[in-house]
Amino acid sequence: MVYFTSWDINVFLCLLTYLPEDVVKRAVMVAKKTHEEFSLREAKSYWVANSPSLVRMDTRGQEDFQGNLRFKFFVPNDKDRGKTRLSVCRASTQNKIEFKKEWRLRSIELRKAKVVEWCKFGEERDQERHQKRLSKFCGNRSAGESRSEWIEKSKELNKIREKYTNNLWRSWEAGASSDYLVGWDRRVYVSQWYEGIHSGRFFLFYKQNKIIEERNWGVPKGPCEDGYVYPKTPIFDWGPYEQLIEDLRCIDGPGIGEPVGSKIEHIDDLFS
Repeated sequence: MVYFTSWDINVFLCLLTYLPEDVVKRAVMVAKKTHEEFSLREAKSYWVANSPSLVRMDTRGQEDFQGNLRFKFFVPNDKDRGKTRLSVCRASTQNKIEFKKEWRLRSIELRKAKVVEWCKFGEERDQERHQKRLSKFCGNRSAGESRSEWIEKSKELNKIREKYTNNLWRSWEAGASSDYLVGWDRRVYVSQWYEGIHSGRFFLFYKQNKIIEERNWGVPKGPCEDGYVYPKTPIFDWGPYEQLIEDLRCIDGPGIGEPVGSKIEHIDDLFS
């Protein structure tokens, strides 16, 4: 059976802007059917190549005491006696260790809980306070940079910062037609939407926010002279509200119910 995913629906809707509906329907169904047949064929060839088969042992006349032939199970692509499988197992274990380490550094659970908390208990004055606190650039002058150059650079960076902090928006008002309709029920409803987001989305769509990147400018990243390497700090410990700004931007874009604009960035460019 051919199943439709969110990606298929997005492709279907995009094609509707250029082609008639009946043409798009038939093209999508043909593409899905072709992909399904290809997937089944690839899966079958994989299992045939990796499944054990019962073969006759080359005993050269050494039958058992009843005169029956001897057989054994044999995997065709396992001629190296399991060395490849062992190496794959070790690589899988190492990948899991690196993944768990990266999961902790990205603070997946804490960041998701912060988004839900902001939706449930955030207030307009909190939004204004954090936007004002984070909208000013506090960098130091670099060597050889004059005061006038530093002031001009700070003004430009303050404009970028102010625009960037606008991503900290009142998410609990999402979809409300009027301010009078924003109550606790509305907050619960919207927060449940955020709670339903898979944690893997926070991992895959992760992007370190610009404020934390600025704080790390000029900070040595290599080991100390004695070889000691400082442990990496989880992103949530750098600043929960700083990362909340970036997470809301990645999850909602301009915000739930807001237009995406005339330009849609490619996902590889957006999260690179």
